[in-house]
Amino acid sequence: MISYQDTLDYLYGLEHFGISLGLENINELCDSCGNPQDKLRIVHVAGSNGKGSSIAFLRQMLRRHGLSVGVYSSPHLRHFSERIVINETPISEAEIVALTRELRPVVEKIPRIVTFFDFTTCMALLYFARQAPDIVLLETGLGGRLDATNVARRPLLTMVTNIALEHEEFLGSTLLKVATEKAGILKPGVPLVSGVKQEKLRDFFAEKQREMAAASNFLGRDFRIRRHRDGSFSYYGPEYHFTGLRLAMGGRHQQDNAALALRALEYLSHEGLFETDAQLVAEALWEVRWPGRLQKVGSRPDIYLDGAHNLHGVRALEPELSSLATDRRLVLILGVMKDKRIKEMTARLVPLADEVIVTQAPLDRACSPERLAEEVRIHCSRVTVTTSVAEAFALARSRAGVDDLIFLTGSLYCVGEAFNVLDLPVL
Repeated sequence: MISYQDTLDYLYGLEHFGISLGLENINELCDSCGNPQDKLRIVHVAGSNGKGSSIAFLRQMLRRHGLSVGVYSSPHLRHFSERIVINETPISEAEIVALTRELRPVVEKIPRIVTFFDFTTCMALLYFARQAPDIVLLETGLGGRLDATNVARRPLLTMVTNIALEHEEFLGSTLLKVATEKAGILKPGVPLVSGVKQEKLRDFFAEKQREMAAASNFLGRDFRIRRHRDGSFSYYGPEYHFTGLRLAMGGRHQQDNAALALRALEYLSHEGLFETDAQLVAEALWEVRWPGRLQKVGSRPDIYLDGAHNLHGVRALEPELSSLATDRRLVLILGVMKDKRIKEMTARLVPLADEVIVTQAPLDRACSPERLAEEVRIHCSRVTVTTSVAEAFALARSRAGVDDLIFLTGSLYCVGEAFNVLDLPVL
């Protein structure tokens, strides 16, 4: 009998193969399982930032309207099971063991390297097909065109949250090249909801949709929000107007993510599965908590975690962090992946800090603390190098007063390590 730990060891062992974009493996895996993706109502979500938050808002609104919802997302923070969730319940250890045992013989017959993401995507689709939730929200891992989730051939709806330079060695070194990869999830006749704001990129996506005889909907053009001084906002869509909406999640950018979810909700209401209720919409948006996104996890001193992991995310975080750090000392814990735009990220974040503790997640992709410290020292004289998030937190707590602020950011993997160090609940 294979244990759960043995199963995880096998799955994480696949990560050593790294990233291998392409659909051959996932197509072969899904074919062997009867193409479970074709049995699901799928919303396929791509984008550089905001995918997780947009999915969280949409999921909660659908749940409040009585639907069962499957979510496939990555990365996880503490437990593998966070990646595959139906309603409020993550996939069980027994199911993970059973599905791995079922799929492993198929993998061993494929004459190519099957990656962790190939395997887990097929596992999620097979699990959802057997459990039959009303809607599945499917988050891309990297890009779109060659991402394993693009095995979804007939989604109800596609979403592209925004476009920023990221993973340049895989997606290209210009915004248009990145957009081209994200646009790979677009399908004939399937509507697009997008938060892309650059006019040139909007035109690109709109033309792609016209070629496929499908509608395109852009935030600020086809639907919009109005922010109010009291922190609330109103949504104006083609079909519904909602006023006095509030979010518990911090950051102005979260209102944009909520707007994308609201437009998606309008589309999904056409499926005949629910009737939209304004009160339920407002309650659902307020209820959403998304771990590791501008999340307060401690007091005296205040401790916050945020998964901003690229320049676009850092730009959104910058005003929020600046506001939090007003009139108090900021101890910034920073860990970044080495394939990110480190110079630009540190130039925005580090000047806000009184002291920086650099660290790393236990991954080959992580930027070494020594290398990161070189960039940090350009903007801050008080810099300390640590080799783990646990060490970084121990040091930060020893140096921060009760009225200070400890803030960790730069990588979702470091946020995940923080969840383990601080023993925080995720779901």
